[in-house]
Formats: sequence, structure tokens, C-alpha cells
Amino acid sequence: MKMSYVIGIDVGTSGIKAGAMNEEGKLCFLSRASYKLHYPFPGGVEIDPGEIWDQVCVLIHRTAMEIRSAGGAVLAISLSTFCNASILMDQDGNHLANGILYMDKRSKREAEWIASKLPEDRIFSITCNRVEPGMTSATSLLWARTHQPQLYAQAFKWGHLSTYLVAKLTGRFTIDWTHASFTGLFDVANYTWSADMCSALGVDQSLLPDIVEPAAAVGETLESLAAVIGVSHIPVIAGAADTASSAYALGIPCGEVFESVGTSDVLTLVSDSTDRFDRRFLNRCHVIRGQWLSHGAMSTPGAAVQWFYNEFLEGEGSMQDALVRLPEQSPIGSGGVFFLPYMHGERSPIWDPDARGLFIGLSLSTRKADMARAILEGCSFGMRQLMDILREEYHLSPSVLTAIGGGSQNVVWNGIKATVMRTSIETRQIGETALLGACFLAGVAAGLFSTADIALCNRGGERRRFTPDAGSAAAYDDLYHLFQTLYPAVKDFYKKAACQPL
Repeated sequence: MKMSYVIGIDVGTSGIKAGAMNEEGKLCFLSRASYKLHYPFPGGVEIDPGEIWDQVCVLIHRTAMEIRSAGGAVLAISLSTFCNASILMDQDGNHLANGILYMDKRSKREAEWIASKLPEDRIFSITCNRVEPGMTSATSLLWARTHQPQLYAQAFKWGHLSTYLVAKLTGRFTIDWTHASFTGLFDVANYTWSADMCSALGVDQSLLPDIVEPAAAVGETLESLAAVIGVSHIPVIAGAADTASSAYALGIPCGEVFESVGTSDVLTLVSDSTDRFDRRFLNRCHVIRGQWLSHGAMSTPGAAVQWFYNEFLEGEGSMQDALVRLPEQSPIGSGGVFFLPYMHGERSPIWDPDARGLFIGLSLSTRKADMARAILEGCSFGMRQLMDILREEYHLSPSVLTAIGGGSQNVVWNGIKATVMRTSIETRQIGETALLGACFLAGVAAGLFSTADIALCNRGGERRRFTPDAGSAAAYDDLYHLFQTLYPAVKDFYKKAACQPL
């Protein structure tokens, strides 16, 4: 008897992963591919959707062949994708221009224009979010309307990367509600496009894809793709945004918080109400209807670590080794060096697209070990600001914080973070949680297993706990309070510098 499998695809900002899950809940046949981010001008960040589509096809084909070689059968395919990339598409699902990423800052004027059309309170009551350039993908859509009018007029549909990939696979234009939550056009409490927002912004709802639940089967793979992806007429499950997929895979219950450390560093709270959303957080529908996610999202901590390694640590061995060994050689406080981790603007908690990374306190005695530790400490201070919001506004004070993602494997960083945040951190060896979430959604939709089976899959795996160091907690408190004065002191400089011609 053939073993049944589902295929999951996870598209992150640092690459693409694919894998298959069998009826026993085991993830296997893992493979990866890369693609490029494009920086067309300062503040601009784009993807070539066609490049990503080509890689997704290769990965599906490879995974399908592995399954076939093992004597198995593919039951369904599902997706997890980063949120968001704004993409205009024609009737065949082809992209009309590069996708504009959530990190892109070109739509500042459009964000200001949206804020002028409706009161801030009204916007938040509908969308449960601030209006921010790029992060609110409607700002990128409006930028295209102004600066690419011919392409905008040609567009049959607009959506996120998930919309594009599902359309290429099935011919249907959809967006799941975890992605729709960050468009600025979606009623987060009622799971529908907002007529008020669309009317105020002059967006024709016919341009928008159909709203679907993440576990919905939106169609089957097109017969014309059979030779390209190695399967035909396979149900495609909508899937979800990456952090929502991870929350689903981990089985985080309402009222609990977890951390995901990748390119970004995000604290995520699962709740059963929209009543207490904080405006400094990103808020969205969860995979599960009747539950919502609040994200305290720093944009580039992991990217800052990667940048420092790429640019300054050549010859220091692997990143995993160098970013543990070097920070250990520097004392608490990094020899007087502080780091603002705003390498491409910042989301939570300051919401400033003009902010940039900053080292301050450099001296002739500063070593690269000090700078490496300053990055880890600065990112940890930023996470303490988010934890303080959870404690003060949400009245939550987790004693143990589950941490996932590649950055959670840095033992020095975990130790610093635990002490700075005054919260124990427990890392879990459940790799590829966003990919797992996509597979779980496909598996449940295909009847391969139940939601109860997901909880059983999460019981294993090695766990490691990092507790606050009582001996350095007071020193870190003092450094944290000093760190809090740094951004306000340079905020006006960032604004003025952003206006200078480059």
C-alpha cells in the first residue's frame, strides 16, 4: 500500500524550502533554493516573482520525484510565504512588474495620503493596524497606481506573493486571511474586504482576490504544469503567512507568547479577541478562525547579524562559531559600544521608516568583538521594549518564552536576551516550523491526520532553557535605560538625513 504525503513550500526572505510530510507526521525530503532581493534605489526592496516561481516549480518537482521513488503518492500541496510582497497580475497570473516587499519605503507619501482620507481611529477599528509604507501593502498598490499607471490599468488582480503562486498553480486568485490582514483593506474582525477602506482609497474590489481560509482547497494544479512540477490535478491548499504557519505548527494556545528569530525578530501573542490590540504591534487573523495574532516585530536583527558577519568577519570561521566566540570575548556593555538595530527602517516599537543602524561609543580601544556583542545586546534591548509592551498593555509576563528560528540557536544571544528581558528562553528543536505549518494545513485539509495529531507531533524534540543571569541583571537594566534614550536623541537626524539627495 502506498504511503501518502503532502508537500509544503515555505518562501522566506532568505530563501525557499520544500519538504514532504507523510501520514505519520514525519517531515522528509527537505530541499532548498535561493533567490535574490533587488534594491533598485535607496529604500526600495523588490523580488522577481518569476524567479521565485521557477524555483518553486523545481522544488515541487524534486519533492514529487522523491515521493514517487519511495513508492508514495502526493495528496496535496500547501504554501507558507513571507508577508508581504505587493504584485500586480494579468488574467493568467503572470506578474506585470517586480513585487514590492514589506521592507520597501517608497510609498511614504501614499501612507500619508491614506492617513489623510480617514481618521486614524477609524482605520485602526477596521484594519487593527497602523498605516505604514510597504508593511501595509495597499500603500505599495497606490504607489503603483500613481507611478505605474499603465501597468495598474492592465492589472486583472492584485495580491501578495501567496496570491501569485496559488494563481500560477491553479488559475485561481485568492488570498488567505492571515495575509489579507496586512493589506490595509481588510476588516480583521469580520474576515472580509472593507468596503469603507476600498471606497476611501478608490480601490475597485474587483481588483482584489477572493478571501479564503488557510486550510481551504482553492483548486488543483493545472494539467499544463504536469511536466514542470511532476504532478497533475493535486489539490492546492491556500496556506498562510510564515509566522502564522509557525504559530499553528507549534500549537501555541491563546494567551501565550513565542519568539521567532530569522531575518526579523518577532514576539507573537495568540489571543481570542481583538479588543486589546496595541497600535505598536502588528495584528492579524490567525490560521484558526476566532483567534488572532499580535506581533511585536523588529525588522532586521537577524539581518544585522548576517550583515556584520558578511562584511567584517571574513576569516573568522562559520557564522555560528564567530557570532558566539567573539561576543564572549567582550564584557557586558560591549566596552561602551551601543548599537541601534534599525538597518532598514524599523517596525515595532518605533515605526520609523527613516531609522537606520547606528554604532555609538566607538573608541580607539574598540574591537570587533565589542561590535559583535553590541549587535546582540542592541537587538536584545529592542526585544525588551516589546516585552515591556506585553507586560504593561497586555498584562502578560511570560516566565518562559519559546524561541524558534535560526537565530535562536545562538547560545550567547539567548543568554543576553534572557537576562535583558528578565524571562527564561526555551529553544525547541522543531526545525522549519513555517514549513511544518504548511504541511499540517495540507494534511488536515486532505484528511491525512487531525488537528489532535499536530499536538502529538510537537511533543518530541530537544529543548534547552536559558535563564536570566542574576549577577548581570542590574547592569543590563542600567544599560537598557540608557539604550532607550538613544533613538529619541537621533530621531530628528534620521528624518533630516532621509531628505538629503544621495
